[in-house]
Amino acid sequence: MKNYAFIWKKHVNFRQISYDDFVRDFSKISGQIFSEKVDGMLGVLVYGHGKTMLQTSTGHEIVDVPCITEYEAKFKKHGITEAIIPGELVARKSGKILPFNQSQSIVRTSHIEKNKPYIFHYPYDIYSLNNKKFDFKPSLLLLTRFIYPGSEHIRLPAFVRGGMDDFRKLYLQTKDNDGFDGVVARDINGKNYKIKFTSTVDLVVIGAGHEEMKAWKKGQVSYLLSSFIDKDGLFRSSSKVGTGFTEIVRKDFYKQILTKKLYGEKGNVFIKPEIIIEMKFFRSRLIETPTYQFKDGIYRQIGNKPSITFSHPSFVRLREDKRPTKYDVRLEQIPEFMYWGEINEPG
Repeated sequence: MKNYAFIWKKHVNFRQISYDDFVRDFSKISGQIFSEKVDGMLGVLVYGHGKTMLQTSTGHEIVDVPCITEYEAKFKKHGITEAIIPGELVARKSGKILPFNQSQSIVRTSHIEKNKPYIFHYPYDIYSLNNKKFDFKPSLLLLTRFIYPGSEHIRLPAFVRGGMDDFRKLYLQTKDNDGFDGVVARDINGKNYKIKFTSTVDLVVIGAGHEEMKAWKKGQVSYLLSSFIDKDGLFRSSSKVGTGFTEIVRKDFYKQILTKKLYGEKGNVFIKPEIIIEMKFFRSRLIETPTYQFKDGIYRQIGNKPSITFSHPSFVRLREDKRPTKYDVRLEQIPEFMYWGEINEPG
């Protein structure tokens, strides 16, 4: 079966932008609709393609939770035979979305009976209905009229269409609510933005170190070696990430690094590129860094290519809902790369 979650991510192609940059360029964006950005796991409701399920971008399938039953009842009532509805999967208790790690732990264990009532789906739009694709505006209308009303485990993120004052009001409102990490802006020309409360980026971990440092000798990592993956599947190295970890997390990473270890080189341990982390930073810098081809368990440096490094990089969390692909950890997560990196490369 197709990975509809991954297809939708590429379709909307959200561009992360800072609050200040978005406000500065506000006049260039047409017909904006703003909505809360739910801090969850992308899950696409797939109906009429062999079975009904919630599909994540990693290919995981969730098939037996209350929100699916609610969707099926809506579809039968309105004569819908096929649907692709992307949204965020979270866990809620006592009327509130749980913190990300707790929420995702429950979502990942949806097969456990006691966890099922806590799993909720926040649809963003409708990708297709009865094999017809929809633009964002009409899909939002269908969600508000036919899908959301009367649902318990299907919730719509708050949204508004308007100007700068409306955007600022929603941004401040969302910032004070648990379970949300920013605002999504979508315009009539198909340009889509994520305005997050802090600047973050997803990177793949290719190694850790240093074996001679005190932390390592205590069974903890000192730093992680991070990388982007470019459109050719090459690993363009980025910053060392050495802060933001608790002692427990450092020890857990140490165990993971040893489990995935390929070889050691100059005190660093290189691993299989399987771990995705989210990292926050103060500012980014576009420079040329060592670039590697990963083949037969070895990272072979093929020269230096434009990449992005960061000041004050700090670990936020693991992203087990993301994969080491040229989309999930792409360089274009940092908008400046689109205007600098590709332009300055030969060919």
